[in-house]
Amino acid sequence: MMENLTGQPMVAVAMSGGVDSSVAACLLAEQGYSVVGLTMKLFCYGEESHSDRSCCNLQAVADARAVCDTLGAPHYVIDSQEVFKREVIDCFVSSYLQGRTPNPCVECNSRLKFSFLWNMARKLGADFLATGHYARLLRLSAPGTAVAPQALDSPAVPRLARGTDPDKDQTYFLWGIPRPTLARFMFPLGEFRKAEVRALAKKHGLAVSEKVESQEVCFMDSASVEDFIRGYKNLPEESDPGHSNTQPGPLVDREGNILGNHRGAAFYTVGQRKGLGVALGRPAYVTGIDPQTNTVVIGDKADLLSDSLSAAKVNYLVEPPVEPFQAQVKIRYRHKAVPARVYPETRERVRVVLEQPQHAITPGQSVVFYDNDVVLGGGVIE
Repeated sequence: MMENLTGQPMVAVAMSGGVDSSVAACLLAEQGYSVVGLTMKLFCYGEESHSDRSCCNLQAVADARAVCDTLGAPHYVIDSQEVFKREVIDCFVSSYLQGRTPNPCVECNSRLKFSFLWNMARKLGADFLATGHYARLLRLSAPGTAVAPQALDSPAVPRLARGTDPDKDQTYFLWGIPRPTLARFMFPLGEFRKAEVRALAKKHGLAVSEKVESQEVCFMDSASVEDFIRGYKNLPEESDPGHSNTQPGPLVDREGNILGNHRGAAFYTVGQRKGLGVALGRPAYVTGIDPQTNTVVIGDKADLLSDSLSAAKVNYLVEPPVEPFQAQVKIRYRHKAVPARVYPETRERVRVVLEQPQHAITPGQSVVFYDNDVVLGGGVIE
């Protein structure tokens, strides 16, 4: 445990070496908190090569350390390789082998940053963990009262809410945060827009002020999903015994008529249009995947419309409801939230009925429930 001589709360900042987490650390230091930077080592850097756009390369570690040096803050690299492989990469591969399209950023946030890294921060003596996510932590002081800005020592109920910048809001990826520890997390960028964050980085003289954002899935570098899965060591056998879903199989229409062959059901996703390898004289889309028979179903765009879905692994950031409730739901990151009725079936399962049918509701992706700006919870679409 680190000795905190400042008398101020200690905030561990999850630092990727990018502009967002760097500015988050600067803002907290300006506010008088005792800041310590934590960077997760996700790969063996002597064996893996990652692009300049990755958040997980050696330069990213150096950039994070340089920011901490500027602030006079300690910086630690946390060996996270084993837990990252187990909780994120293996889950990613297993999901594709089972005919689902996963969202590894959700798993990385819930299982690594806000669980594993938070536990490491606690061992160092940190009172809070901060990240560079565009989200807000609000406090509801009493039933029926207005939501007020974050106050760290308040006994009020914490609520995760959308970031002020609608183009950067990242709450879709944060629904898996464990509710009991939500009050211990901080999101300093929640009230800012991206341009303002870059301006703050320049103001503080940070070398990362113009650093390009990481866009791709960090562990895939520039590989396609197919290339990554085919080249992945230690494919989870229990996910797809014999790895039959990486082998060619039938491409069929909704009546079961064979239209051609695919490269392996694991390499397709619901809603996909390109790379189907068949010419029907009209646009065709993947409308279903059967991992049990290694079959990919294609059809028209209208076949992708659905007004309901089921979700599992549900996590609530409010008191878990037992009765049906109204919410706005998002089924993809860039999807506009739509009104829906959510029916809890068990503690971790719900059925969602949408007021308007939506295209390409994709198994493995997240469905997130909102009450205006406040995140109620979310789950994984089945």
